Amino acid sequence: MPRADLHIHTIRSDGKLTPAQIVAQAVERKLDVIAITDHDTDSGVKEARQAAREEELCVVRGAEVSTLFEDSECHLLAYAFEDESVMQQLFADQKKRRISRARRIIEKLNRLGFDISFDEVLGEAGRASIGRPHIARVMISKGYAANTQEAFFRYLGNQASAYHKIDYPEIVDAIEMVHQSGGLAVLAHPGNHYNFLQLKQLKEYGMDGIECYHPSHNSAHQRRYLEYCNTTGLMATGGSDFHGSVADYYHLGVVYCTLEPDSPLLNGQEARQSETTQTYPEIICK
Repeated sequence: MPRADLHIHTIRSDGKLTPAQIVAQAVERKLDVIAITDHDTDSGVKEARQAAREEELCVVRGAEVSTLFEDSECHLLAYAFEDESVMQQLFADQKKRRISRARRIIEKLNRLGFDISFDEVLGEAGRASIGRPHIARVMISKGYAANTQEAFFRYLGNQASAYHKIDYPEIVDAIEMVHQSGGLAVLAHPGNHYNFLQLKQLKEYGMDGIECYHPSHNSAHQRRYLEYCNTTGLMATGGSDFHGSVADYYHLGVVYCTLEPDSPLLNGQEARQSETTQTYPEIICK
């Protein structure tokens, strides 16, 4: 059965490798299918597909969309969306939100005595979807933090002194946009964050699947979410959440999901697990 890593980041968000380098790594680790899922952008997909043309590797269009669920940040993996007008508008709005947050965080850091400018962070991000890791890298380069973990723990994390919350879209609205674009919506790395009532609510919102396999999940997490998917008809997916760090290299090609021949990720023949009559799109290589 095809080995699929459906959660990979590149330099187009907070990863360290180019899309072409990701393809090379995936081929080396004998993966059959990958999804490029940068934060709030799909700008790395085209390059990855070009790099995979001569390889026996399928590249799925994807993105990890930041949303809000019950007033907390919740990440949604969007796959195989085709209507570019819908998703590109979402990405454009997310870019504005991310830029605004970066400015607010930098203002807070400045008040704490750190000499950091927005231009420095923008220069670090380049063409990528700007995020807190880019601020952390500037802080490290200036000696304000020893590593990313320290930068987040002391200043950038959700409970830290310079944190600023983004007014992300509600997850129900994001799921609807993914579906409008012909795509699939999967809950990313749920871990211990959601109880069964919340999962039921997300399914009622139209969620298509759950990321059961993830580096942060232990065997109990995997068993819990696989059983839930089996009993509810949701898709069970997985991936390495690869960003290119030293630790990540132990996960690429190791944390993955296998796809059955009749998987909606392969042939698009199964119907959505909802009250609609829509069918899954054929997303492999799209």
